[in-house]
Amino acid sequence: MTAVSSTEPVLVRAEHDGPITTVTLSNPERANALTYGAMQQFIEGLRAAHSNRSLLLIIRAEGDDFTVGRDQKEKVPGVTKAQSLGLILEANALLRGFPGISVSVIRGRALGFGSGISVQSDLSIAADTATLGFDEVRHGLAPLVVAEYLPPLIGPRATADLIYTGRDVSASEALAIGLVSRVVPEADLEAEARGLCDSLVAGEPGALRLMKSYSARLRAGGIADPQAAAVAELDAWLSAGRPEFPDVPENPAAR
Repeated sequence: MTAVSSTEPVLVRAEHDGPITTVTLSNPERANALTYGAMQQFIEGLRAAHSNRSLLLIIRAEGDDFTVGRDQKEKVPGVTKAQSLGLILEANALLRGFPGISVSVIRGRALGFGSGISVQSDLSIAADTATLGFDEVRHGLAPLVVAEYLPPLIGPRATADLIYTGRDVSASEALAIGLVSRVVPEADLEAEARGLCDSLVAGEPGALRLMKSYSARLRAGGIADPQAAAVAELDAWLSAGRPEFPDVPENPAAR
């Protein structure tokens, strides 16, 4: 297992183990609040998952909380608000554009950008005691980036309720509206997450990557005739001998 080098202090670790890249938020003393430096390290970890052509990207955290989101009080000398906010766009694009399967493992609070990670991952498994929500408005901020990407994922009405109120959401409600894909007892979270990841790695890697690409392009409106494309792409992949890295068109959402 090798770690991705990062600047000090290490607030986010990225490790590679065969087909898996694990990105770990590692500042539990501050509830994994994401500073400007932590966001840069998080982006570095996502880039590493891309460059290593990993099949699986696991995003998890040390401590009692996944993350309370961006550090709203931080002021970095020489860095404008636009530059700081731009890191969110870069991280979102790398997460959504990851060509393998992304899995977030949620414990405790996953607020603001933390909920963004959860909902933009392909799969998100949460403890039944987890709390999610987009709380930016409670900090005096307007979550315009969230307002852009969230409606296609959970619907405009649920989005409006979350971003206008900034309220906390229980794990059970997060599952009902689509912020997470599974909820398990907190004591079973690690075992359930390992089982999920093991089952994915044991599958056909080319099939997973092909399904990911097709689904992403379909959501982005990049397939004119979905049924014809599904047949043609599946036939091409099977005829090519089920390659691990299918030859697929570019995903517009990953640009």
